[in-house]
Amino acid sequence: MTESRARRESDNPSIWMYVSGLAVAYSGLMAARIVIEDVRFTSILLLLVLGGFVFSFIARQLGWFNLSPGLFVRWLFAGLIVYALFSFWTQGWVMPSDVETTYGGTAIAFLCWLVVFLSFMLASDEHVLFVAVPVIALLGVTAPALTPYQAFWLFTMFLGNTAFLLAHENFRRVYRTAKPDALLLRGHITVAVACGVLAALIGVLVGLTLKDTTVRLSGQALPAGLSTPASNSVSSSFNQPAILVGLGPVSLSEQPVLEVESSEPLLWRGSVYVRYTGRGWANPRYGFFGRDLFNTDMPFSEMPERRDGLYTLRVPPVSPEPTRYREIKQRYKLLSGAANVIYGAAQPVLVRFPNVAVRVDATGCLQSYYGYRAGAEYEVVSRVPDATPADLRRTPPATPTDVGALYFDVPPNPRLQNLVRDLTAGLTNNYDKVMALKAYIESNCTYNLNPPAVPMGRDAVDFFLFDSREGYCDLFSSALAVLVRYAGIPSRVATGFITGDQQPDGKYIAKEKHRHQWTEIYFPGWGWIAFDATEGAREVTEDRRRQGGSLSWQALVQRYGYLPWALLLGAIGLLLFAVVNEVLARRSGVSSASRIVRAYLRAVQLLQRAGVPRAEWMTPSEYAERVQKALPDAAVPVWGLTRLLERSEYGKGIDEAEVCEAERYLQQIRAVLKRQNRW
Repeated sequence: MTESRARRESDNPSIWMYVSGLAVAYSGLMAARIVIEDVRFTSILLLLVLGGFVFSFIARQLGWFNLSPGLFVRWLFAGLIVYALFSFWTQGWVMPSDVETTYGGTAIAFLCWLVVFLSFMLASDEHVLFVAVPVIALLGVTAPALTPYQAFWLFTMFLGNTAFLLAHENFRRVYRTAKPDALLLRGHITVAVACGVLAALIGVLVGLTLKDTTVRLSGQALPAGLSTPASNSVSSSFNQPAILVGLGPVSLSEQPVLEVESSEPLLWRGSVYVRYTGRGWANPRYGFFGRDLFNTDMPFSEMPERRDGLYTLRVPPVSPEPTRYREIKQRYKLLSGAANVIYGAAQPVLVRFPNVAVRVDATGCLQSYYGYRAGAEYEVVSRVPDATPADLRRTPPATPTDVGALYFDVPPNPRLQNLVRDLTAGLTNNYDKVMALKAYIESNCTYNLNPPAVPMGRDAVDFFLFDSREGYCDLFSSALAVLVRYAGIPSRVATGFITGDQQPDGKYIAKEKHRHQWTEIYFPGWGWIAFDATEGAREVTEDRRRQGGSLSWQALVQRYGYLPWALLLGAIGLLLFAVVNEVLARRSGVSSASRIVRAYLRAVQLLQRAGVPRAEWMTPSEYAERVQKALPDAAVPVWGLTRLLERSEYGKGIDEAEVCEAERYLQQIRAVLKRQNRW
């Protein structure tokens, strides 16, 4: 009877399990919310998971899972199958609108819906604990797109709550009870906080040890006096479907990446991005295909020529030939790491590469299918437009027919639209409009390698131009590209390297600190012309470093967001909760019987110090007889305390008066020992 009652009691849900499980689920969904730009999609997921946990808790209390679990599971799996068959590869309400351009978007969406599915299936404590499995997978998929601060706090939140789930579920499984126990609950929370803090500290130590000082996108050389040691990290340059901007402070590295031999200094372009997402740039995954430079079905007589270990491959044009241009030959050598991006100035028309597995995408950028490693060399011949400002002023405006509607697309933003209208009022040609917008950015924004990160949910360009007004090349180039699109001018952003450091032999060494992002704007008859909005911006990185740690609350929130501080307050609250429970437990949580036992053990300790030890085999009465023979003056209080001890162990109804009597006997024993100088 007792065992069945305990089993029924253990089937009752623990509100602590479900609250902590919800926190675990939200740690993964918040990571997805940071990566996925479709706020509507992630908001639906957050509400559905909250509803799922509430439903599961109520259903378990009412015993619904025990009544018809088979039917319930069948309906849920049927819904999942219908969703997979009809909606998995579409962009409806069940998939984010940017699934094609988000890095790992399909996997993130699938894991998010798996968490939603599981939230309605929490029929036991083990099921709640199992939520951590897809969540850790979700954190792993989204980790490359998170900032170090976001990843740190989300993983800490996940680990702390998972530790609590493990401790609490183990207690309920072993003791089969759902009754709240302040002492045990305090222990569970303490274990969870300790695990979270320990994981955070280990993460910081590992992060500092393995810190990659390679800058992702940096536009200028290191300011004077700001040099850092060369990074030991291995450089890599791989084409990505999407990039984020405004991620906060970066560090620079002296790691050499490319050796370039060219007749003139140029920008070495690697990748181009055309779709602005509000937090970065992306290229459509579908409908934006490239073209292989080598056709395996071509006749042998048309095979590419191989000379000096390099195959000569013609690059088909992706845009009309410039009216006037100069052909520049460059020779590249990868100095460190690995890459699949083939760098080239302006528009490549010919590439000589160690293998024929090369493709050109719709933007004119080159990639290698198999990639290449340090030591590899290749040549690129590019046509660089030879246009003067006067030529560009005479150029007619571009239309979507000239270059494609995708290069005009921009999300609606009245503030930015009004700004562009005011800055370009009275200007009659696109070149002057571009230069006016570029001058505005250069004069109103400062170049800083330690800017605040763009807060979650904010448009990066809007935040940069109206709030922070500081950043590095990714925000400068994005701002110019977006503003000129509001002016009706096609634009895109390009990533690669600035020229680099010229060597005595005339070659250029491009280092990690020379990675750069700039804006390219289309002019009919000339093609894509590069504009760099960081050229005239004032450098303030050194000034910010001198100011040091005088950060205001607003600056801290702008840099790290609200989430870290909310989690910090939550951790402090949990610690205070544990401390208060400990204090209350020590004051009022100890039973009267336990207090009598404590008084007896203290008396035994005093008597042993006085030379009357208690053997392990002695009962309390036998020990009292021994004390009576050795210390007759202490016999009365010892026997009185012994009787109270026996009553507390085997009797019932111990009250506060008997506890006070036991403490009085203890004081009498102490007084006897003092009187006989045996204290």
